[in-house]
Amino acid sequence: MKRLYSISLIMLIIATLSACKKFVQLDAPDDRLNYATAFSTNASATSVINGLYLRIMETANVFSIYSSTYLASSADEMKNFFASPTSVYSMLYRNQLNNTTDLYWNSTYAIVYHCNVAIEGLEGTTTINASLKQQLLGEAKFMRALCYFYLVNTYGKIPLLTSSDYRVNSIAPRAEVSQVYSQIISDLTDAKSKLSKDFLTGDATKPYPNASAERVRPTFWAASALLARIYLYNQKWADAETEASTVINNTGMFTLAPPSQVFLKNSKESIFQLQTVSTINYSLQEARLFVLTTSVGTGTFPIALSPQLEQAFETGDQRRSNWVGGVTISGVPYLFPYKYKANNATLAASAPEYLTMLRLAEQYLIRAEARLQQNNPVGAVADLNIIRARAGLAGTAAAGQSAIMNAILKERQVELFCEQGHRWFDLKRTSRIDEVMNSVAPSKGAVWAPFKQLFPIPTNEINANPNLVQNPGYN
Repeated sequence: MKRLYSISLIMLIIATLSACKKFVQLDAPDDRLNYATAFSTNASATSVINGLYLRIMETANVFSIYSSTYLASSADEMKNFFASPTSVYSMLYRNQLNNTTDLYWNSTYAIVYHCNVAIEGLEGTTTINASLKQQLLGEAKFMRALCYFYLVNTYGKIPLLTSSDYRVNSIAPRAEVSQVYSQIISDLTDAKSKLSKDFLTGDATKPYPNASAERVRPTFWAASALLARIYLYNQKWADAETEASTVINNTGMFTLAPPSQVFLKNSKESIFQLQTVSTINYSLQEARLFVLTTSVGTGTFPIALSPQLEQAFETGDQRRSNWVGGVTISGVPYLFPYKYKANNATLAASAPEYLTMLRLAEQYLIRAEARLQQNNPVGAVADLNIIRARAGLAGTAAAGQSAIMNAILKERQVELFCEQGHRWFDLKRTSRIDEVMNSVAPSKGAVWAPFKQLFPIPTNEINANPNLVQNPGYN
């Protein structure tokens, strides 16, 4: 990783300061900016963190098109649009073909590096407001934890980098999955102790009036929500229930929204969103890539909703009518994910959408599963039925441990589809991926093998780092 981590700190800080006009208005930095001055004032330190969010939304990484498109295409959520079934599936494992780089690995580790720089700079400064320092540190640690969540669930064992020293990072070996999760939990626990319970404005100090809160900065509640997910994945059921309940019980800030409003800017269901950067031609990459039109051709992302996902919806499910779109192309009907609709400038302006990273519905589903695993099927069904009621469905008829678990996973499938890889990760963590993908992979022009549940490490990174080894099956 020497190439990635030899990035100039000065250029990084200048770039982030000059890129953050949407959050705060600052004069452009000059070329004398250095590590000390970057964290010497409230405004400059805040700009470094604000620039992090803009960097995320301006690049392809695990938060944007990667997790929503490639992981959806990997699982049983999307099918190929074109007759040749190999076009999309081969893209999922492109490192096996002719490419030696992985845009998502590299760009996401660049975000980790940005977080590490910020953490070191903030911990070392004595010249900014103490409460601001705590908030910014909490945000940086939250974002680092979120990066590592996606990296570890995509690649398995990964280098665990917590400093900006490229000499150390360039030869870092892959850490055990348990070590990565321990770091994630440590970061989130520390973030919870530092982050505000209010949604803060661009200066990271003033709370928004509740009615007009922009939900684009991590809060105490976001750290709890992500911890609930982490504990669920690690089968720490009681902890998962506790953290999910912390968020669910805050009814003053979070309520389930009608399906038509869930993914809009500042939705009351959202716990943490990422702010839209460009509305020139579309609002979010998800809208640009998922929404099919009659002009779809070889220059667009060639995927449509899979039969498996289409058939998972029950009759009368309002998520089906609100979150799935349809179009007929050359006489053939296709369905597509329609959670994000603003694929043109007019829609982006009239109904602005933000990328929703954490939302309340997931917390109910986390708590339902955690309760079931603690022999509380009544509580599990109660949470499950809250989500079903919002979708216009009657309560579940499932009874018994196995049936209720299947009902929860089915609800996760139709509630969280094409959102940051939930389905792909669910199939893996519940050991159902081989069963599902053995039947789905042939429709994608491939033969499934268990090793494919982990993506390959980029070969250029392996070549640059003598201590980095490839995932089994890709050699």
